[in-house]
Amino acid sequence: MSTSDTELEDDNPVTLTVDEAARVLRIGRSLAYQLANQYLLSRGMVGMPAYRLGNCIRVPRWSLIELATTGRVVRLAEAAVPKVAESDAA
Repeated sequence: MSTSDTELEDDNPVTLTVDEAARVLRIGRSLAYQLANQYLLSRGMVGMPAYRLGNCIRVPRWSLIELATTGRVVRLAEAAVPKVAESDAA
């Protein structure tokens, strides 16, 4: 194993798979995927915080800890919608 391989292995990765998140929360795999999809479909209003990375769904570790310790669902990103001035809209 090279040095770069050991640097990539981490007991506390920044993101988790849905299966890993399910084990952390001690819930079933099906429920974890249901909560992740609920979060994605509700645009972060309910469910387990997750995001898509290609075909994969990932759960940020910090948001999972927040959910587990406080019960609060955090929104991972909120894009500011620029206001269009009336003169620009015409």
